[in-house]
This record gives sequence, structure tokens and C-alpha cells, in this order.
Amino acid sequence: MMLAAATLRRALPVARRWSSAAGLTASGKIESLPLVYISGEEMTRYAAQLMMENWIEPHIDTSAWEFFDLSCAARDASGDQTLRDAVAAGTRVGAIFKEPTVTPSAEQVAEFGLSKPLPSPNGAMRRGWNGVTISRDTIHIDGVELGFKSPVLFERHAVGGEYGAGWKEVGKGRLVTTFFPDAEGGDVVVVDARVLGDDRNVAVVYHNPLDNVEALAHHFFSRTLAAGVTPYVVTKKTVFKWQEPFWAIHKAVFDECYKDKFAKAGLLEATGGGPPHPISHPA
Repeated sequence: MMLAAATLRRALPVARRWSSAAGLTASGKIESLPLVYISGEEMTRYAAQLMMENWIEPHIDTSAWEFFDLSCAARDASGDQTLRDAVAAGTRVGAIFKEPTVTPSAEQVAEFGLSKPLPSPNGAMRRGWNGVTISRDTIHIDGVELGFKSPVLFERHAVGGEYGAGWKEVGKGRLVTTFFPDAEGGDVVVVDARVLGDDRNVAVVYHNPLDNVEALAHHFFSRTLAAGVTPYVVTKKTVFKWQEPFWAIHKAVFDECYKDKFAKAGLLEATGGGPPHPISHPA
């Protein structure tokens, strides 16, 4: 059977990322290193609490852990200060466990009695922790066959895009997106200019950072090489032209650092000598 195991890979200068046993306490529990524990919402919150009470707390000393409640009620009551505190703690500690959280819909805002809609907490975390990738790997259980028989490793760029988008509902008029450089003397660039002819429109602005894509490429190719699987880099650059640099960075890293290794491992026999680059829903 295959399940999704999701992990956020980060580019933080922290030597010890994960909690591990440093020794035993006087009561015989395993002494844990510092960890930021982020609790979430609904059934996953209940299940995680059962695991903490029955499997973790009887055996592990969690006194060095820092706990943050990111339920919708706690975020609303604090004006999202609890989210900002969790992000700051994660940056400082460098080891984080996060339960699934809820980004409330309009119906849930009313159901939960929230004062206003809340943005995705995941976007704030990925930006705050310089998220490189989100890993979603299949989990295989002996004796249960469902779907693929071989491991499937997924990586997704963890920052930018719609998660960090700004938006406003606007009417008819002219919409201009302009870039102002921090560097003194740099040129101001009009990224886009268009006329909106409808009475109601939603204007959306977001960007895709590229500085950590090289780290993502190294992480992706090293993982697939170690697992003995062929890497596929998927974009939709035929339509979304801004995805071309994302692919170009991956191709350059592959050619320079991994092509010969994959070839020696026999993982490029059906790919023409490079990483396959299927286009998602070409148009």
C-alpha cells in the first residue's frame, strides 16, 4: 500500500536538524534534543495527541520541546502571533514537527466563529524557513500491493507561487505590475501592464524565487540516484514561460554533477542521456 509521507526540506545553517537521543534521564526516559512541535486541527490533532500520550511521553523526555498551537481558534485569538512565534522558533531551533493544519474556507470562518479569514500557515513557514522542497514519498507495506511496486519519490519547490500570492478584487481599469530594485541605480521594470474590461476582477501577484533551486536540484538528483530510480523534472513551461529558468537550473546541475553517475547506474538507458522532462498538460 502507498501512503504519502511529506517532509519539508530547508536550507537553514543548523548543524542538528532532528531530535535524537542524547542520553537517559533519571526516570529512564530518552533525553531529547530541542524540537519545535506545531499542533494542528480536527482528527489529526486527536490522533497526534493519542500518539504523544501513549507512545512518546512515556518514553521520551520532551522538556526541551517548544509547543505552538496553530489551530484556527488560536491563530485568530492571537492575531496570528502564534504563527509568527512558531516560525521564529523553527528558525532558531532548526528541528520542527508539524501536524496538519487547516486554512479555513469562507464556510469554516463562520463555523469556527473566526474574526476574519486566515492565510495558509504553510506558506509563512516555507518562506520563513527558506523551504527548498516538500518531499512526498510512497510508503510500501510488505504483503499489500496497491499502485506502483517500486518507490516513487516526489519533490516540489516549497516557496513562491500561489502560496505567497497577494490579491485584490478590483473593477474596470488599468493594472500595472512594477518592479523597483533595491540596488541603487537599478532600472525600474514594468513586469506587466494590461487593461481590465470586466466590472469585477481578481488581480493576483506572486513570484517564484530561484536562488535555492540549485539546492533543490542537488537534493532531488542525489535522492533519486541513491534510490536507483530515474529522475523526472516536470514543468509546464510551454504555457508558463517563467518556468524555463527552473528547468534550466536543474539541467545544468544534472549535466555537471550527476549525468555520468546516473549513466553508470544504468538509469538513463531509455531517456536519451538526460533527465526526462515531461511537460505537465501541454497546451
